[in-house]
Amino acid sequence: MIRLFITLPFVLGLIILAACNQGSAPMTWLEWQWNSSPGVLALLTGAVFYALGYVCAWIGTLGQIRRARKAEQQVRTLEAEAATLRASVAANSAMPAAAATPAPAAAPPTPPLAAPVIPSPTPTENRT
Repeated sequence: MIRLFITLPFVLGLIILAACNQGSAPMTWLEWQWNSSPGVLALLTGAVFYALGYVCAWIGTLGQIRRARKAEQQVRTLEAEAATLRASVAANSAMPAAAATPAPAAAPPTPPLAAPVIPSPTPTENRT
């Protein structure tokens, strides 16, 4: 919408310029010379740069389209993986408790080791 507010006055200005300047005038650029209306030249210049901007925006959009397609493919892959995991959980929860294999018996806990005793220094030792 903001582009419309920028583009519309510019295009209207070019159309008014072309309508007001219908007389032919000699034009030169580098070594080329031709007779043309300044308004028509302004309209052609505007059309060329509008098309150039459209192509640049289209090229920028191609990268976003590619990233969106990759993201959609990743979503499909993750949804399929989630469906298989849900089916596996449902199959495991539907198994009867008797059919489940019992867990191996746990080893008895070991008593904690005694902490080593560090002797305190005697008051007669030199601590320098």
